[in-house]
Amino acid sequence: MTEEVSPGAGRGPGGSSTHRLPVRVSDRIQRWGRVLLVVVFLLAAPLASAATGRAVHDAEIRRAAALSDTTRVEARLVSDSGGPAVDARAQSLVRAPVRWTQPDGHVRTAVVSVWAGSPAGSMVPIWTTPQGAATSRGPATPGEAVASAWMTATVTFALATGLFTAVWQVFTKLVDTIRYRGWEKEWDKVEAELSEQFRNR
Repeated sequence: MTEEVSPGAGRGPGGSSTHRLPVRVSDRIQRWGRVLLVVVFLLAAPLASAATGRAVHDAEIRRAAALSDTTRVEARLVSDSGGPAVDARAQSLVRAPVRWTQPDGHVRTAVVSVWAGSPAGSMVPIWTTPQGAATSRGPATPGEAVASAWMTATVTFALATGLFTAVWQVFTKLVDTIRYRGWEKEWDKVEAELSEQFRNR
């Protein structure tokens, strides 16, 4: 489909024709659709990145406050941790039992996350509460909280960019399909008119 052009349209100063081509509806859809996609991306991507980064930062700060009374101690791994060999242990974490002695002399045992492949007897840093609860990850410092927030925001922006690119490609392909079908219909119409003219000669 094409837009109709008024008789006076396409004429320059003095009434001379500028040979302006008609604008197809598919071209208008593509033009304004792309503008809309760009506007949505420029608004949504930064907002989503900022929101996720702020959420992670706030979560780290709350966790640090909840673990403010913890103490770092060295615990001993009770048994070999499952997983790959020691030289590849930095690639994954597994849950394994550890044992440590509280300041009051009580020996406690807990299951925490350790590097896969760690042998029994290895020393593992943990954080304990006065009640004897243990965790393998201590409270984040303000700098670590900011770093986590920035990393999350960056990943979110990258994902938003990937989504925008995918939607852009799908939209372009859809408009091209509409345009090609329009061309086929117009060409069929032209062929029918030419055939009719030849038959009437």
